[in-house]
Amino acid sequence: MKKFFNLKGFTLIELIIVIAVIALLAAATFVAVDPAKRIGMARDTQRWADVTAIADAITQYVADNAGTYPTSTAVAGTYYVVMASSTVGLSGSTCQNVSEDSNMGVQLDSRLIPTYLPTMPVDPNGVADSGKNTGYYFMKNAAGRTIIGACKESDYATASIKVQR
Repeated sequence: MKKFFNLKGFTLIELIIVIAVIALLAAATFVAVDPAKRIGMARDTQRWADVTAIADAITQYVADNAGTYPTSTAVAGTYYVVMASSTVGLSGSTCQNVSEDSNMGVQLDSRLIPTYLPTMPVDPNGVADSGKNTGYYFMKNAAGRTIIGACKESDYATASIKVQR
């Protein structure tokens, strides 16, 4: 009669060691996947959502107000930095996408909040000038289309973050 105690196989300790090695390799792979890229892509996704929300709010405002823009400074072909509510009037721009000759900011929040937006979106990376600049720009082109874009993008962006309505 054969003894069942002489069967060959792996011990519990050997299995635990193999599982631990696989877990360490998985953790090293996760770190090697470049979490900075994932964070940059997540911020770009938030920028896309913010730009779309601002563009939709302006479009709704224009539709509700017989073609009138929420700001009287909407000169065709001029870029404006979207300013936070803590700022009054024009301010210096840190926005890279704004043209060199236009160093102007515009407050859209007083007409868009709370009817069209719950709050004015701010760039997920923060802004350089003490919270005055939201990190987004506004432009009305010569054809009357509204363009809203992000001043900053991550190094991983595949296209400019801007929406046109």
